[in-house]
Amino acid sequence: NIMPILSTVLQTNISINNFIPSYEQLLLLRKRADEHKEIEGNTIFTELIEGIRFNNVCFSYFDHKTTISNLDLFIAKGKVTALVGESGSGKSTITDLVLGLQIPNEGSVNIDGISLNDYKQQSFRKRVGYVPQEPILFNSSVRENLLWSSSSSSEEDLWDALDNANAALFVKQLPQGIDTIVGDRGTRMSGGQRQRIALARALLRVPELLILDEATSALDNESERLIKESIKRLSKNTTILIVAHRMSTIKNADQVYVMENGRIIENGSYRELSSKNTSVLFSMLTRQN
Repeated sequence: NIMPILSTVLQTNISINNFIPSYEQLLLLRKRADEHKEIEGNTIFTELIEGIRFNNVCFSYFDHKTTISNLDLFIAKGKVTALVGESGSGKSTITDLVLGLQIPNEGSVNIDGISLNDYKQQSFRKRVGYVPQEPILFNSSVRENLLWSSSSSSEEDLWDALDNANAALFVKQLPQGIDTIVGDRGTRMSGGQRQRIALARALLRVPELLILDEATSALDNESERLIKESIKRLSKNTTILIVAHRMSTIKNADQVYVMENGRIIENGSYRELSSKNTSVLFSMLTRQN
């Protein structure tokens, strides 16, 4: 009679012993999460008035050499600012710092003269549109993918965003129009179509800042042309930060920062730098052409 009871006790003991390491790991992860808790201020972000300024910013990842060194740059309101440079030069790290996803080891990131740390982070991020190189679309309709960004948007808002992203025409031609299922990660759409839906989704929240992180690097020439047309149209009313390998994407940039090993080695307008045959940007253009 006692044997089944002993067997149950032994099995329970084994289960507890197997669970303890996982529990300890969970406590450790929670402790680390508390140590890296996001810094939150009390200021609510409403609109960008002057711009975003990096003041002598230094940053490095754990156990890595310095990624950003003594960085000073300014993303002016209503202008197109471009970051160019080879892979590993620090461009994407700068976008993480702008979004508050990383915190400088030294220096500060200020929005209209106020440290980003003094803002409620989500109040700022809600006013930022972000389009990565590989946008993620959900296995649902175009409409639902757009509404994920701004659930209260009207039908007119959706089509305005699609129009500004040069996506309205192809969406109208889909089998079920805006209610067409895009497939898992957007597999039923071409790369250019996915990118334009992602751009429309970013525009739906009427962002104060639009970040395009290598948004055209994997596109064909026609898709890139349509995205560039959208950027040119949007630049009249929106502050835009472009991270780019393709130099053709930044032709309308008011300010270009050329990065190398976490430092700015050259800056100026695209027109100024591209016409100077001694500039680093001119050399990069020549190589790509």
